[in-house]
Amino acid sequence: MLNLSAPFIPQFFSAQLQQIMPNVDIVIANEAEAESWASANGYADPKDLPGIARTIALLPKINASRSRIVVFTQGALHTVVVTADKPGEPKIFPVDALTDDQIVDTNAAGDAFAGGFIGGLVAGKSLDDAVLAGHALARACVQEVRMIYSGFIASRS
Repeated sequence: MLNLSAPFIPQFFSAQLQQIMPNVDIVIANEAEAESWASANGYADPKDLPGIARTIALLPKINASRSRIVVFTQGALHTVVVTADKPGEPKIFPVDALTDDQIVDTNAAGDAFAGGFIGGLVAGKSLDDAVLAGHALARACVQEVRMIYSGFIASRS
C-alpha cells in the first residue's frame, strides 16, 4: 500500500514513485495529491480524478494476481475508487457530511480514513465496506481534538 502523503511527494519524487509503483497494490491519495501526481506525470486534466485513478490503476504491476486499487478522498466530498480489473467503472462513494459545529479538528482525517480502509480490507470486508469503514473512522477523527505531547497523541472530545 502507498499513501501519496502530500502534494510535494509526486511533484519532487516522481522518479522514485515510478520505481516503486510496480510493487504497489493499493494507492491512497487526497485530491491535491492526485492532481499533483497528474501534473508531474503529464496527465492532460489534473482535475479528472476518475481518469487519474484509472491511469494509476493500469500502471505496470509486478504481481498481476492482485488488481491494483486506487482510492482518492476529497474531504467532505465523495471518494473515488478505481480498480485495475474494472478501470472503466469508477465507484463514487458519497461522504456523510458533518455540519460545521460537529467538526472539531480535521488534522489526521486522511490518515484515519486510510487506517479504517486498510483495516476493513484486512478484516475481510468488501471493497465497498472498507471504504465505508474509512469514512466512519475519518468522521470520528474530525470530531476529536488531538494534542501532541512529547511523541504521543492524546484525544479529547
